[in-house]
Amino acid sequence: MPDFALRGMSPALHQALKSAAERNHRSLNREILARLEASVGPTLLDIDELLARVESRRARTGILELDRAGIRRLKDEGRA
Repeated sequence: MPDFALRGMSPALHQALKSAAERNHRSLNREILARLEASVGPTLLDIDELLARVESRRARTGILELDRAGIRRLKDEGRA
């Protein structure tokens, strides 16, 4: 696998990428690679894997499934 150095990155861009990497639980290098990979072409989406990830995150965060009535109720209560 080829390696290369990335020169000329502004401090603001470096900090933005570093913050994004932390939010995404990645190293700075992995964040840059993920963004480059996403920008060069479409990837096939595995719907079953995506749904499993969504369900896993929902279970960890406790996010509720809401319909229109539930969203309206939260808005009326000042919570949305």
